[in-house]
Amino acid sequence: MWQAGYSTKASLNFWLLVLTCSFASAADLAPVAPLPPVPWAHESWTGFYLGVGGGFSSLNNKIDARPGPDPSSPLSASLNGLGANGALATVSAGYDYQLSSYFVAGIFGDFDFHSLKSSLDIDIPSAPLSGHGQFSVNHQWSVGGRLGYLSSPGTLIFLTGGYTQLSVSDFTATVSGGGQTMTLDASVPTIAGGFVGAGFETKLTRSISLKGEYRITDFGSGLVTLPNVGGTDLNQFVTARISPTLQIVKASVNYRF
Repeated sequence: MWQAGYSTKASLNFWLLVLTCSFASAADLAPVAPLPPVPWAHESWTGFYLGVGGGFSSLNNKIDARPGPDPSSPLSASLNGLGANGALATVSAGYDYQLSSYFVAGIFGDFDFHSLKSSLDIDIPSAPLSGHGQFSVNHQWSVGGRLGYLSSPGTLIFLTGGYTQLSVSDFTATVSGGGQTMTLDASVPTIAGGFVGAGFETKLTRSISLKGEYRITDFGSGLVTLPNVGGTDLNQFVTARISPTLQIVKASVNYRF
């Protein structure tokens, strides 16, 4: 009786295994239903858009100083590396035009709010002399254009370039030495320059897209206006210029009309 019961149970397990394998094979051979089409991914990129987002920025400054009011003087001193890193918030608007099945061109403008503060500390014990200086970046506006390639109907890879202006606070310096402390404020101009960059944008829905971008900006150089100290105009003795370079990585969510 034990032997017969065992054989019956073994046979049942065998046929269950066969049926399971058969169903699995049939499922593998059955055609997979295609994903439903996404009609908005194939719609034209032509149109206006608005965007909001954020990111990170890195500022590097080079300061050149020459004696006297003549900027061509052969005597000079320079400081490179006065910089800062910080976060930013951005708003943007633009218009794209789809040139063909693969190419899109557009124009845009954006406004960035920075949280960058650059500072410098100097300590010369043998003098004795110590000093601290700082300035901050307030905001930046940019206008430019882009040209992109559609790697798929809903994803754009692009290059960008344009013009930008950076607004910074006055440069404030505190110098201590010989038992005295002096505070100086130097006026730094609003500095303009050109930028280049690259990025991507992909459609999430018919109206919403996600964009990521990297930019590098060279602002050239701007003249620093030094203050009067005790009735003496320091600009008659020193000519100083500041040359910032800014790198930005940012992302935004765009609403496309």
